[in-house]
Amino acid sequence: MTSEIRVNMRTCSKTTKVTAELQPDGDTIKIRIASDCQHVKEYADLLGDTIQMSDVVEWRNSRVVNPDIRQPLSMPCLVPNAIFDAAWMELGMLSKHLAQEMAKYNSMDFLKSGE
Repeated sequence: MTSEIRVNMRTCSKTTKVTAELQPDGDTIKIRIASDCQHVKEYADLLGDTIQMSDVVEWRNSRVVNPDIRQPLSMPCLVPNAIFDAAWMELGMLSKHLAQEMAKYNSMDFLKSGE
């Protein structure tokens, strides 16, 4: 079984698909990142194709947000967050139903001054 998330970064007109697949050992998560963004491709190369459960449940020592690995990305890039969410769905820590039916409405609104 896999969990997939599409990131639509409308501020830079780039799209990324993150796929997470829990491996039989129950700790290793295979990550596939497909993007039309060169920076995300560089990040994916640095991250590699597998992470561990500890990378998505602990900030400290997480490879997903390690500054040396994350450095090609801009600060507002949502791809690391998509990795967390896809991995959490694979691990059963985030309901796939909730994510697919309700979380798609999560949003950030960029307000004009005074709104």
